[in-house]
Amino acid sequence: MGAKRKKKGESGEATKYITRNAAVKKLQLSLKDFRRLCILKGIYPREPNHRRKAQKGDSRIKTLFLVKDIRYLLHEPIIWKFRELRTFLIKTSKAKARKERDKVENLYKNPPFYRLDHIVQERYPTFVDALQDLDDPLTLCVLFSKMARTWRIQDVMLHICRRLTVEFMHYVIETQGLRKAFISVKGYYYQVEVMGQTITWIAPHPFTPLPTTDVDLRVMTVFLDFYITLLGFVNFRLYHSLNIHYPPKLQGMKRGEEEEEASESSIVSGRVASLNIPLQRNKVDDNDEEGGIDMHLLITFEVVRQGVERSPGCLLAHGSREEQQKKKKQQSLFKGLKFFLNRETNLESLTFVIRSCMGEVSWQSSTAEGSTFLETDEAITHQIVDRPMHQQNYLSRYYIQPQWVYDCVNARLLLPVQDYFPGVNLPAHLSPFEKENDLYIPPEKKLLMARQKGEVPIDLPQKMEDSDEDNEKEVYDWKKMKRLKTKEFKAKKRAMKEKEMENEKVNKPMEEGKETEEVSKPMEEGKETEEVSKPMEEGKETGEVSKPMEEGKETGKVSKEVSKPAKIPLRKKMRVIRGNVAQPKPAVIESQEREEKMLAVMMIPKKKKRLYKILNRKEKRQTAKVKRLTEKRNLLEEQKKKDKANKLAGSVPEK
Repeated sequence: MGAKRKKKGESGEATKYITRNAAVKKLQLSLKDFRRLCILKGIYPREPNHRRKAQKGDSRIKTLFLVKDIRYLLHEPIIWKFRELRTFLIKTSKAKARKERDKVENLYKNPPFYRLDHIVQERYPTFVDALQDLDDPLTLCVLFSKMARTWRIQDVMLHICRRLTVEFMHYVIETQGLRKAFISVKGYYYQVEVMGQTITWIAPHPFTPLPTTDVDLRVMTVFLDFYITLLGFVNFRLYHSLNIHYPPKLQGMKRGEEEEEASESSIVSGRVASLNIPLQRNKVDDNDEEGGIDMHLLITFEVVRQGVERSPGCLLAHGSREEQQKKKKQQSLFKGLKFFLNRETNLESLTFVIRSCMGEVSWQSSTAEGSTFLETDEAITHQIVDRPMHQQNYLSRYYIQPQWVYDCVNARLLLPVQDYFPGVNLPAHLSPFEKENDLYIPPEKKLLMARQKGEVPIDLPQKMEDSDEDNEKEVYDWKKMKRLKTKEFKAKKRAMKEKEMENEKVNKPMEEGKETEEVSKPMEEGKETEEVSKPMEEGKETGEVSKPMEEGKETGKVSKEVSKPAKIPLRKKMRVIRGNVAQPKPAVIESQEREEKMLAVMMIPKKKKRLYKILNRKEKRQTAKVKRLTEKRNLLEEQKKKDKANKLAGSVPEK
């Protein structure tokens, strides 16, 4: 008997995948609950290698899932909670239709609810995994905290999102973990470093975004449920690693005030949300075991953060020593500076950035909660203004625009304030997330790199103001020094050439029968001269070095006699001249490189030739893009020069 034939769809690709409708029937859930379960468990559709085989001969495009993922969902206990919730909704709708108010009230007193703690633990087995995946949770929570309340979004969810994001920002302020900040059309980009992990998120601009119909808010609320649970666990762990009280409490709050906290919860939450008041730390007792654990965590975290450990593993994990020094400098960038924010500025963003770099911030008490000092304080060094001012009341402080704060954080140094005065055209706000390109670097980026290396003084402004005649004639000291250095270098070069010409004139052939080399160096009056002469006689070779000194001094002679077996006929003096290495022409070099490139392309196998063409096309596009950028930059500079010339021509009075 022959082997049993396999039927179609019993092996291979057909057994690995299952359609969405079949998965919904297998789990006995509605499509809405199935979508919610997949989002919470992190299961997503897959693309098969052979769609027709996976769909058992059907060529239509369908949503496919792996069979092992659906089997994994069968054992999820949260499915029963979904079913309970479904029965609860059916019962309440029937009771409302029958107008049974007592039954409706009893049902709403004990509604079914589910927890996501076990799902968070399954998806993130370690704390580092949770930190690595914290970009999307922070972005979504910040977005929902700024949104208006609608019938699809509960007011409680918005308050929870606001509280969790403020708690995380307080942790960044305590550890000085901010690394980059950038303002764009989408919003404010922040990048922080938490326990060696880089986290980036976006915060919208300070206005209430209107709900749109383009986005399915029901799906986003499911993501939000999971992200709220994850962010709550992360905040709890981070606060305990620093030995800070969680939920956060303000410093100076006594036990008597804790009882009044319930009645003044709105005031306390406002002060915490201001990000301007330090938080209270837990008390550590010697006999308390939990306190000892918190102190141990605090000490280990401080050791790692400050880079005290010198093990090779620690150095590799936290970067080189130079990078660590730059980070330390950035952490205390605004230390000792006091900022006052006007009411038109973004208080939350500026407070977060300044306090993350150890600066002090305040604003008017009528604007928001959390102000620490008044505008009349003479210790204020910078006042941030976002509108043109007609008069400056205090001469002891700088009035600057908000961009200065973000540019200083990205550059890791204090930039000159004269480029950011109110009413001044601001310099380009360079993105710190853009990778450096060797083909094209903007001039603003070049100037910033020169400042970071110390080649250009930090106090030097980016551009000279042409508004006054005095500023047009102004020349900076560093330019003068550069010109003087070039003049000195040219003078030294000329002196060297003159000495070489004199040395060549001195070397002259002597009489027949002798070969003499003489080097003379005339000095000033009162200095020595040196002569080297080597006369040759028949059968002898004598070297004589004489040093005639000033009058009244002796001369020294050294002679060496070497006997020769036979007489050597005397000839004319032979001279050896140093030659230059012959260098090929640039055209020859280019042709050789072109031939080598063509040979290398010919040797590429067929399988990889397509990839080479794609890369070559990409490189051509990049060069074309760089060319367009340079042309655009040149046009802009020419237009600026023309505008300046027209402005100067218009300002000159006619006679």
